[in-house]
Amino acid sequence: MGKLQIGNIKDERKYLRDIIFEKLQQAIFSGKFKSGERITEKEITEELKVSRTPVREALYRLASTGLIKIIPHRGFVISRWSSKEIKDVIELRIALEVFAVKLAIQRILPNEINELKILIAKMEKAVKKVDMMKASHLNSLFHDKIILASKNKELFEVMEPIKNKIHHFRIISIFTPNRLEGSLKEHKAIFNALKNKDDKSAQRLMAKHIQEVGSIIEKKIKEKEGIK
Repeated sequence: MGKLQIGNIKDERKYLRDIIFEKLQQAIFSGKFKSGERITEKEITEELKVSRTPVREALYRLASTGLIKIIPHRGFVISRWSSKEIKDVIELRIALEVFAVKLAIQRILPNEINELKILIAKMEKAVKKVDMMKASHLNSLFHDKIILASKNKELFEVMEPIKNKIHHFRIISIFTPNRLEGSLKEHKAIFNALKNKDDKSAQRLMAKHIQEVGSIIEKKIKEKEGIK
């Protein structure tokens, strides 16, 4: 398999199953595992040189996030997203994050504005270096900080179950040619509207940004399925 490349897996601060979970999650997000690909306990156990128990626990935890599915007689398979699933997640994300930015404009603190500004600067550096994974991570932090700035704890918790899907879609989107620059431009526009307390623009820009991600993902799914 040779896809995890984690070197020495020992880390006294974490349980082995958690380390394996994180490495498998990272491999899925980075595209090392493809949609529909089958993975087995045996392969992972042999590659990481660990026992089956923590591997099995990590795989079942991944299944609970929706990143992999348990298929009868096949075992664990990397999830393949349908156009309907993508549309559902995008619709929910627009509803929640547009509401979050609306609340954030009313409640955001000066230090939180500064934190977003720093994230934008870091995004610019990642884009210049064409560091896709770094840019994706900063992208996630940017959206999380806006949700936190809404000061609505329930809103943040409602987002939690779909975060893995959102992050997966985000990475697929960012690896699309020219999308890295476009994503940065959209985040800058959202930040400026938020900083300037421009409620309507912030909501419109957030919705447009998320819709763009959805359109890119749906197009890729249709290309794979041979649909025009």
